[in-house]
Amino acid sequence: MYDGVSVIIPTARTDHSTFDYLSSVAQSLGNFDGEKELVIAADREVGGTDFLRAIVAKYGFVRILEGEIRKGSARTRLEALREAQHQVVLFTDDDCVVPAEWVTQMYHAVMHHGVVAGNLKALCPENPYCSVDAYVDQLRIRSVDELGNAKYISFPNFGVLRQCLPEELFFASRLNTAEDIDLACRLRLMGIPIWFDESIVIETEYPSTFKGLVRRKIKHAMGIAHLRFRLGPKDCGQVGLAETPARMLRRWVGLSLQAPLPVTQRAYMLLANAAYCVALAHYDRVFARILSKEGG
Repeated sequence: MYDGVSVIIPTARTDHSTFDYLSSVAQSLGNFDGEKELVIAADREVGGTDFLRAIVAKYGFVRILEGEIRKGSARTRLEALREAQHQVVLFTDDDCVVPAEWVTQMYHAVMHHGVVAGNLKALCPENPYCSVDAYVDQLRIRSVDELGNAKYISFPNFGVLRQCLPEELFFASRLNTAEDIDLACRLRLMGIPIWFDESIVIETEYPSTFKGLVRRKIKHAMGIAHLRFRLGPKDCGQVGLAETPARMLRRWVGLSLQAPLPVTQRAYMLLANAAYCVALAHYDRVFARILSKEGG
């Protein structure tokens, strides 16, 4: 294992806007004064895509890991981590724009704190649906425990020293659509603090339609239900994941009414999170049936 920094990005996209996003990461990594690599881990066979070939040709520190179709982001990240060569590992996504000094800032923060969650903002804040999802994300990433440590991380902006990682990062399943929360829970159960640095900000895409917003919430609900199922009641209670969907809905009603957003956006927020709670209740029942069958 070498000193330096590895940046991991899973991707299944082939549109040309992804070239700009990945290029921003490569440029930031190029500004880092030290050993480095960018590992682009594919969730499909995308290595032959023209813009990926162009990035590899331009930056000597970029590697493409070919992947199978639809294996899921959890497995893709794990496979990339096994290939990463450096002690400091940074994660971001293929729909993010990072500032020129992002890698350098995150590297120094990780060397100081061990585990660092960065801040997020919307690429298109004028879009009402993006604005809603960005606000909800802020509620999550800014939540802290009784010691003042962050409760959650978000893979679009996350860095860690390898020695801080648990032996198993998260469940490598396509059903695990919340692997960042999975990893955060494991770190907290191990007693490893997560430092939130609001000054290290990247821009990320959020759903630009109400349908996209709801679909994202439903996908997230499946991942949380899967995580609740795999962790079990005791660990869920310890990390604050034991809340019932009904109680969660009441909480979201209050948060939506109090949100510093226009009335229409508060309505979008309430409806989207109501869909999340309904989906969570459904997937909780699905995984409970699986558990009862396994017990039988």
